[in-house]
Amino acid sequence: MYLQPPYKERVVEYEVRTRNETRDNTVIAQQLYGKVRVHCLLQLTNSHERLKAKHILSTWGARCNRMHISKGSHTIGELYQSIYERFYLELDWLLHVHVDSYVIMENLRFHLAKYAPTDEVYFSAFHAFYPYAHVSQTDSTDYILSRGALQQLLARNCFSRKWQDCLAEMKQGPSELLFPFQIPGELLPFELRSEFWNWPYIHRAVYSDQGFNNPLAFPIAFPYTTANQLYVLEYLLYHLRPYGHTSGMPGLSQSAAVQVAALPADDTIAKQLFKKIRILCMVMTYPHRYEKVARSIRRTWGRRCNKLIVFSSRNQTSVRGVHTVALNVSEGYGLLWGKTKAAFRHVYRHHRHEADWFFKADDDTYAIMDNMRYMLHSHHTDEAVYFGCHFTPNENESYMSGGAGYVLSREALRRAIEHGLHSNGCNRRQSGTEDFEMGVCLNYCGVTPTDSRDSSGRHRFLPLGLEHVLIPRRLPPDFWLYRYLNYKIKEGLECCSTYAITIHYVIYYQIYVFDFLLYNMHPYGIIKGHEPLGGNENLDS
Repeated sequence: MYLQPPYKERVVEYEVRTRNETRDNTVIAQQLYGKVRVHCLLQLTNSHERLKAKHILSTWGARCNRMHISKGSHTIGELYQSIYERFYLELDWLLHVHVDSYVIMENLRFHLAKYAPTDEVYFSAFHAFYPYAHVSQTDSTDYILSRGALQQLLARNCFSRKWQDCLAEMKQGPSELLFPFQIPGELLPFELRSEFWNWPYIHRAVYSDQGFNNPLAFPIAFPYTTANQLYVLEYLLYHLRPYGHTSGMPGLSQSAAVQVAALPADDTIAKQLFKKIRILCMVMTYPHRYEKVARSIRRTWGRRCNKLIVFSSRNQTSVRGVHTVALNVSEGYGLLWGKTKAAFRHVYRHHRHEADWFFKADDDTYAIMDNMRYMLHSHHTDEAVYFGCHFTPNENESYMSGGAGYVLSREALRRAIEHGLHSNGCNRRQSGTEDFEMGVCLNYCGVTPTDSRDSSGRHRFLPLGLEHVLIPRRLPPDFWLYRYLNYKIKEGLECCSTYAITIHYVIYYQIYVFDFLLYNMHPYGIIKGHEPLGGNENLDS
C-alpha cells in the first residue's frame, strides 16, 4: 500500500518562454501541419489539471491545429459531438489525451499521414494509475480518432452505451506508439518515482526482447509527464542536439497525405571531429555502483569517447568492453580528492599520448561528446586551459564543478602531474573537496579556467539536472548554486546551450533515455541545423 499525498505533483505557474532554432529546416513539418489536421482535446476535472493545461498550451499543445479544453462536466459523447458538428470541415483527426501525456505532434502527423481520415481508424493506450505518477490519481486512456471513426461513433449512437465496444469494430492502429503501461508497482524502481516519464520506455527495453539498441521509431507520446518535465522534453527534442549529426528520416509514399523522400542520416562531421579531437574520458565510480553505471555509460555516451576508463577501488571486469582500473585508494565522498589524483596520475603515466584532452566525469553525469569536440575544436591542446562549469564562491576561489565534469588540455594535465601534485601548491592529503582542490592545484600550475558558455551566454556544463536549471523558481533564491556560479544562469530555455555538453544527476537507467532522444529520435519533418565550425581548420588533415 502506498502512503502518498493526493497530488504528488505540485503544479505552479511560471513562464519558461520559447526560443527559435533559426538553422532548423521545418518545411516538411509545416506541410504535414497543413495536410494532417489534428484537433486536440483535454478534459480537466480539477484546479491542478487546469493549471497544468496552461503548461501544455506553452509546449506540445501549441502544435495542435486547434486545442479544445473542457473544464465542465460534459460527457465524452457531448464533447465529441460538439467538436464534430462545429469543426467537421477543418478536422482530420481528434487527439484526446490526459494532461499527464506529452505528445510529439510531428511524429503523430507522420504516422497519421499513412491513413485516410475518412477511414474508421483509431489508436488507444491505457495508462495505469501509480500514486507518484498521475496528477489526478486515476487511470487514464489516450485516444486518437479519425474523422471517419468519430462520425461513426456519433451516427451509431455509441455513447448511449459502452462506446469502446463500437471502437472494437473499427481498425486499430499500433498502440505501442503511445506507450501503454500497466505493470505491478513492485517492478518500479523507487529512485525513478520523480522521473516516471522515463519508465515506460525503460520497461519496454528491459522486460521485452527489444533492448535499448532497438528503440521505438518516432513514438507519439510519453505518458506520466509532470508540468516541469514538459519543458525538459521540449529542450531535449527541439533544442539540444549533438553537433555534426543530421538525423535520418523515412519517406512517405505517394498514397500518404504528403509525399516525402527518405533522408539518410549524416554524421560525417561528427566522425571527422572524432578523429581530429581525441578525448579520453575518466569516469569515477564506486564498487557497489560499477555494474550498473559502467554498462550504461559504455553503451551510450562512453562509446563516443576516443578512450573510456572507469576508475574504482576494486578489480572489477564484469562489463565487457570497459577498460577498468582499480585504484589503491580508500572510498568515500570526503576522499574523492585522493581518488581523483590517483586517476589522473594513472592516465598521465599510461595514456597521455592517446588523447589530446582529458575529461573527468562522475558516474551520474551524461555527456554529449560531439558537443565537447565542437567547443574544443577552436582550442589547442598545448594551451594550459580547462573547461567546465566555473564556480567562484569567494573572491580567491576558482574551480570547475566536479558534478558537471571538467576537461583538461594535455598541457594542463602535464602541469598538474609534473609541477602540481608533487608540490606543496596542491593538497597532498587524500582528503579534500575534489573539484575545489583541483581548482587550487591547476591555478597554482598556471592553468586557466576558460569560459565554456556558448556565444549567447548559455551554459554548456550543467551542474544540476535539467529540471532544476530550466524551470524558473524551481530552486529557492538562496540556493547555494547561485552564490557559486561565476556566470549567472539565465531563466527558462535561455539557461542552456543548443550544444550543451554535460548534465548532472542523471540516473543510470535515464542515461539510455537521454541517448535515445538525442541520437535515435527527433520530431519528424524537422531537420536540425548546425552552426558552422568556423576558423581555418581542415578536418581532413
